Amino acid sequence: MYSMTAREQSGDTKRAPAHLSRAVRSRPQGSVLPPHLARVLEMQGLAGNAATTETITVQRMSRRRDSSDSDLAYGSPAGPSRSSRRHEDDGSDSGLAYGSDHGSPSRRADNSFSDSVGGVRFASQSNNGRMMRQIFTIVESASSHFSQELSAAGAITVQLGRTQGGTPGEWRAGSRTVVLDPRRATPSHLGGTAVFEILNAAAEGSRAALDEHVLNGRLDSEAERAGWPPERFYAREVERIEWQNGMRHREIMTAAGLSRSSANLFSAEGDFDSYFARQERSGHTHSYEFRYHLLRAQAASEAARREER
Repeated sequence: MYSMTAREQSGDTKRAPAHLSRAVRSRPQGSVLPPHLARVLEMQGLAGNAATTETITVQRMSRRRDSSDSDLAYGSPAGPSRSSRRHEDDGSDSGLAYGSDHGSPSRRADNSFSDSVGGVRFASQSNNGRMMRQIFTIVESASSHFSQELSAAGAITVQLGRTQGGTPGEWRAGSRTVVLDPRRATPSHLGGTAVFEILNAAAEGSRAALDEHVLNGRLDSEAERAGWPPERFYAREVERIEWQNGMRHREIMTAAGLSRSSANLFSAEGDFDSYFARQERSGHTHSYEFRYHLLRAQAASEAARREER
């Protein structure tokens, strides 16, 4: 089936599509072309939109409750069989060659998606709009069960893209963005991931307080009393915040009736010590240890500037 270009959809066209033009020129002299179809092909060469409208009109007029649709210009519409349509024909144009002329959204419009729940905006401008809609539906269905966290998260954006750590999702505090990787998980799993990362965004105040303890040296004192290297102590406390969010996530999924779905990411999670040990083995804590050293370097640099003054 011929697919119109943007120029043809706007009516800015001067000739018919090549394959339709060839079909008209190569038609044997002896063949019979129905007058209404000849009119459609003629108008296709003059104005794409006019031809489309004519096609829809011809198809609608040609439909008979007691006849087959095989003689329509571009074939039979999908849907119930002829016999069932005798009793159920609701006048819908959904099966016509170019769709309905009653303002149905185009395929291009369906590819993008934008909606919000609380202050969290879900947006996709690519061909992943359908996936983003599925993700949004999961988060929205659970939203009443974590309204406080949604409010605490504030204005953030959820988008699809490649995560830096190769995980299904991540919270980027600098850009106030949750990034979900469509290559890494199913829409249901990504919906659960979105809820978890929103919880991480809501806990940003706790993370900021922990960072402040690194900058002012208080965390080093706490780590020394606990007998831990300070970078590992910092990483453990960040992981503790995420573990607490995981436990909260499980409560939310259960309350929302999603406990048996793949959106329930922490259904089998145990105590914090086993969680932390697993995160260390996977290398997940390394980025937090690296962040500790960055914060300490920042603190040293600020101290040196103060002394210079």
